[in-house]
Amino acid sequence: MAQVLKREFLESLLNHEIKELLRIRTQLNLAEHVPEIENITLAVIPVESTSPAEVLEPIRDVLRDSDVIFPDSNNLILLLPGTDEMGALHILEGLSDFLGEGFRFSYVVYPRDGESAGELLKRLRDRTLSELGISMP
Repeated sequence: MAQVLKREFLESLLNHEIKELLRIRTQLNLAEHVPEIENITLAVIPVESTSPAEVLEPIRDVLRDSDVIFPDSNNLILLLPGTDEMGALHILEGLSDFLGEGFRFSYVVYPRDGESAGELLKRLRDRTLSELGISMP
């Protein structure tokens, strides 16, 4: 079951997660790419037909304990640690099947789309606007 936090904690938690990934990679002295400890996905799910609170619990129940949901007025933002692009698509498409028609999403993956929380959030805002036509705070 995913954790739910207020939207204002997103950037701080993302910064923390990135620092943890860098620390773990350094301590393990890894030469090869290991998605489980090198990737983080941020995704936006616009909630158009109902309030985010109504879809929060069903989504929370199907996500992992390590995942975090940040609800805001019209969207759910998901922080998926240890999740590369293929894993993100698997999770998001599974949620799409679970929630039914009209499910859309946009996402970014660390470090491919940005190496800091600020870069990732800017890229996610840009993608959300271009792919979904909505502005993300």
